[in-house]
Amino acid sequence: MTLQTIEHVTGRSLVGPAFFERLSRRVAKTNGMTPETADAITDQALAYLATSAQKPDGAPTLYMSADVDPAWHEFMTFTAAYDQFFRRPGWHKVHHAPCDGWGGATYPAPHVAIPPTVDAIRAAGYQVVPELWTAKVDCGDTCGDDGKPGDPLPCGDHG
Repeated sequence: MTLQTIEHVTGRSLVGPAFFERLSRRVAKTNGMTPETADAITDQALAYLATSAQKPDGAPTLYMSADVDPAWHEFMTFTAAYDQFFRRPGWHKVHHAPCDGWGGATYPAPHVAIPPTVDAIRAAGYQVVPELWTAKVDCGDTCGDDGKPGDPLPCGDHG
């Protein structure tokens, strides 16, 4: 019996190299981090967004890691590139609805929220940097939205 090997791709492969470099440098500058750290979280944000954009109806909610969230914020500032990213067959745009915590809703504990998200990213074919997916995922740390019409957007509901 031969086992099939799945080669996971990087999130950075979803955008051109020049744009990835520009986006990652903004993440580093805005958040006071090293270029290497910014590269890693930008890669993971792109993988997360791609996975969220392809999430089938009825699939569990995916949650953003607080460590990766800054790259999502920076990506959204490039509005044309952000819109273009989601113009792929079968993808829906992942909108952003900040979780301010004032509505009484909270994220599940990280040990509940993060593993299914990491599993979904891997299942979608993307590489995962596990150390970036251990951070808190509560209303004070991150944001969320699933972008699907008709879905409620409770605090922390990501695509």
